[in-house]
Amino acid sequence: MLKRFNDLVTLAVETALGVGFLALIGTVALQVVARNLLGLPFIWTLDLAQLLFSWLVFVGAAVAFRRGAHYTVDLWPENSPRIDRVLQAISLLGAVVVVFVLLRYGWNLTRIRWSGSVQSLGISRGWMFVPIPLSGALMLLFLIEFLSGVLRRREA
Repeated sequence: MLKRFNDLVTLAVETALGVGFLALIGTVALQVVARNLLGLPFIWTLDLAQLLFSWLVFVGAAVAFRRGAHYTVDLWPENSPRIDRVLQAISLLGAVVVVFVLLRYGWNLTRIRWSGSVQSLGISRGWMFVPIPLSGALMLLFLIEFLSGVLRRREA
């Protein structure tokens, strides 16, 4: 059930990331054309590009986390099952630490920055930082799914 829910969440997030990526490309293209061909720099395009980039990087990292698509280093090509379990436990511990940092410090940073504003967009500066705790929450959801799968395999 959690896997199906996470599949739907991942699909929704990937769709939003695709739209965000197109918006980022369009925003940067508009800025380049307006500044270089028309001599009319649009100030808001830089801020919007930074906002979109922040969302794409952090939320995209959560999707990559679910897929196991982050960089990995194989230290030992052939491991015994016991060594694999130890390395997996270390990896999971590292993931828990990352999720904790993203949630706790991302939330604090968002709260602190919320009082500022992005004048050109007319929004709170906090929106630049919302994707940090959001990615932590998504990673936590995906981590719970992964851990439940590990526990089920262990019981079998």
